[in-house]
Amino acid sequence: MRAHVTRALLHAGEVIRPHRDLLAGFHRHQQEDAHEFLMFTLSGMQQGCLSASQPSGHASEDTSVVRQIFGGTWRSQIQCLHCLGVSDTFDPYLDISLDITAAQSVEQALRELVKPEKLEAENAYDCGVCLRKVPATKRLTLHSTSQVLVLVLKRFTQLSGAKRAQEVRYPQCLDVQPYTSERKAGPLGYVLYAVLVHSGWSCERGHYFCYV
Repeated sequence: MRAHVTRALLHAGEVIRPHRDLLAGFHRHQQEDAHEFLMFTLSGMQQGCLSASQPSGHASEDTSVVRQIFGGTWRSQIQCLHCLGVSDTFDPYLDISLDITAAQSVEQALRELVKPEKLEAENAYDCGVCLRKVPATKRLTLHSTSQVLVLVLKRFTQLSGAKRAQEVRYPQCLDVQPYTSERKAGPLGYVLYAVLVHSGWSCERGHYFCYV
């Protein structure tokens, strides 16, 4: 990875010919997604950061510089509405995907993402204390935040690939404190650095360009 970056900086043409290790999941002469390329790149960088003698795994990946910069942790908390018992699950992330179906701003999409969800009927919670299916609430919150925050707007529908073209506002400074597991005094702010934009009407065609 280091050799590829150095070569790309010295020879501009190399930028459009990524290293073969980054192209493992891509196909020639087909439209590809910029977000997928970012994830492939971060994954390649993460593997490159690990020592050849160090076994791959969660412990080693969590200490990589990629995880330290882009990595954070989600907390998924389920509370039984009968015994009021709480169960927490923690999952790592490198980026956050936001559903914009009914959102007019990034803040609104984040509020929808962390809004408590009711688990009942067929979707009831199997409580280990009550030993049966019971109603419960489930909420997703940011347990630990990343140094660099990558937000991805879900502009393409899964079935047809059609693009949701509505305007989604985003701020110059984003406070993510309201979406964290533990509220602390003062804001937890991120300053906007870059925006990657897709130009086109579907995921099958178009171009990406970036404002930095």
